[in-house]
Parts: sequence; C-alpha cells; structure tokens
Amino acid sequence: MSWKDETTGDAMVSVVFTWDLPRAKTICSWWQAAGYYVRAGGPAVRLWPEYLADVADCSPGDTDALTRHNPLATLTSRGCIRRCSFCAVPLLEGDLVELTDWTPRRIVCDNNLLACSRKHFDRVIDSLKQLHAPKAYPIDFNQGLDLRLLTPYHAGRLAELNCIPRMSLDHSSLIHVYMRAHSILRKAGFPKKRLATYVLIGYDDTPADALHRIHLVQRLGANPYPMRFNPYDVLERDSYVGPNWTDDLLSHFMRYWTRLRYLGGIPFAEFVAGRRRAPEAP
Repeated sequence: MSWKDETTGDAMVSVVFTWDLPRAKTICSWWQAAGYYVRAGGPAVRLWPEYLADVADCSPGDTDALTRHNPLATLTSRGCIRRCSFCAVPLLEGDLVELTDWTPRRIVCDNNLLACSRKHFDRVIDSLKQLHAPKAYPIDFNQGLDLRLLTPYHAGRLAELNCIPRMSLDHSSLIHVYMRAHSILRKAGFPKKRLATYVLIGYDDTPADALHRIHLVQRLGANPYPMRFNPYDVLERDSYVGPNWTDDLLSHFMRYWTRLRYLGGIPFAEFVAGRRRAPEAP
C-alpha cells in the first residue's frame, strides 16, 4: 500500500510480502517520477532492501504502517522465542520484546503473545476487555497462539473476552499438542466453531499428512484453514511446490478447503476426481 505523509510530503510505500515487490516497484517509480521523495518499508523491504533501492529510500524508519494497513490492528509485543524454519519473524524482529506503549485494538497481531510474561498477558487481556467487541466483531488474535505454551490460566483469561483464539497445526508431530490445547480451550468454554485452526500445507509434509491433519481438525469440530507454504524470498506467490506435491494438488487443496461453505457436501476425493486422485489419510 502507499500513501502521502502529510507531515513531510514524502510518498510512503509499505510492502508485506516479497511477491508484492514488483508491483511496489511500479508504484515507487510513479511517485518518484511525480517528483516525490519516496520511502519504502515493511517486512518484504527489510528482507530484500536492494530490490527497491533505485526507486526508494529503504532505510529503516519509525512510521506506524500497521494501523495504515488496518486501523483496527495493534501489536503489544514483537519477535518470538521460536525459530521455526518456515517463518521470517526471527529474521525480521529477533527475540521477543514486550512493548510498553501500545493502543488496545480489536485485532492483535503479536507473533507469540503467550510467550510474554503473565504480567504483560494480563495487561493485554484487561485492556481488551474495555473494548466494545460485539458478537459479530470479536477480538481476533490474528497470528495464532503458541499452543505449546497454552495453559488453563491463559484459556480462562481469554474466555473473559469475546474472542477468536486462533490455533495452528503445522506438522503431525504437534498433533498431541493441538489436541491438548483444544481440550483446554473447550473446558474454558469456547465453542468448537470458535477454534479456527491454521493448517500449514506444502512445506515438509505429504498430501496424505496434510489431509490427515485437516480431517482431525474437522473431527474435533473446529474449522480448518489451509495455509499454502510460500518462502519469504520469492517474487511470485504460490510459485513454490514442495517435493511431495504438485502445483495442481496444492491448488485443489486450497480451492476445496477454503470453500467448505459451498463445497462441503462434496467429498474431497470427488472434487479432484478426473484430474488427480486424492490421497488417503493414514
């Protein structure tokens, strides 16, 4: 996204994903040709600063781009204690840091809120309780919760909010962690359908493994949201195809499991019949 900074008159461009860099370069070139001093930032620029170097100043700045992307979003911490091989957060933000100055908003974008101290976690929950969050617009922990750190205390405090405690099931080795966390949240009073679950596909898994995890989430009554793996340094979205996958099969997975409202009455095997045989869950 781009905007004109009214305080400086500079043109500002923020780029989240590297596959948006080619379009961002076109935008930067347009602002530059119009006579503006162009500044570019965002995760993609920090990962690949040389890409826009000839059309924008890519040096770090302190502009709050998050609220320009979404005025309902906030961050109460940055960084993470994990070093997941598929994630760019360690490269971009480093170790976990609790922020002292932030504005309570309905969409919380912390990378790992549960890794924060209990004092910070309680402060976040207490501040969010002051927001008006009607049933149709709940508090959304958008980046998901680290289920390895979830405790009954966390779940109890989250239950004080009208919120969506997003979960993830990135690998079959974490199934026991997922089921434990699911049980904790259910005991805290969360309805099954509120337990939205990201399911990473196409990284180091197989189609059968991905299908097994998706079906597990469904059997528990939660909603699976497949997330196709994209490396954080590519210029074309969905261009990566893992060694155990084909592009067609990845597309079938995404097309079917993100449209269950319309396709849920059709078995997945039938959906792909005639084009590619669906894998069987182990």
